Amino acid sequence: MHYAISYQTDRYDFLVSTSRKKLLKHQLICVEQGLVLVKLGKLEYTVEAGEAFWLPFDVLTSVTFTPATLVRSVQVSSRVTLSLPKQGGYVELNELSSAILNRLATLADNRDAQVDLLAVLRHELTSLKPLLKESKFTKAVNQWQAKQPSQLPNELQLVLTVREASKQMKSGKKREDVVATLFDGNESLLSGLEQAILGAN
Repeated sequence: MHYAISYQTDRYDFLVSTSRKKLLKHQLICVEQGLVLVKLGKLEYTVEAGEAFWLPFDVLTSVTFTPATLVRSVQVSSRVTLSLPKQGGYVELNELSSAILNRLATLADNRDAQVDLLAVLRHELTSLKPLLKESKFTKAVNQWQAKQPSQLPNELQLVLTVREASKQMKSGKKREDVVATLFDGNESLLSGLEQAILGAN
């Protein structure tokens, strides 16, 4: 079914990275726990627990959900005629929008009960004022390079290294070359991290 607006809650136990593409719908991402990385332009923005991020229809983006992340998201059809924000960025949700999202979380399986709330939320979204700001955390993520000293937590550095390894292998680099450059030739280390971070067997 193609709804004008829809709501969903997703839990990511393992690392999930979407490929870079233009969005077919407007999207509001609210991070409940964990960390989401949103790539816009040349920068990747960190969206932490308690933060919300708006992505407009047709924007070129890729999104990374780190392990143990819980996200609530609202998607709005590109055919909706309301004047929704045309740029992406962090957004502050007003009390009404936050209350609606909290209520929607309790009605996850009841589409009929969601419809009226979503209609109100759709109008509230028109007043969002997305802002792109580069926090210290965002800067640290963008400066991160595999095998280089970083201020980032070790756990996140491992996640980014596994993502980089996966990206390189998908683009045609041989696994043994990736193991050599990113994991000092330790194949069992990469295999163990793939199981823990990607959920790979």
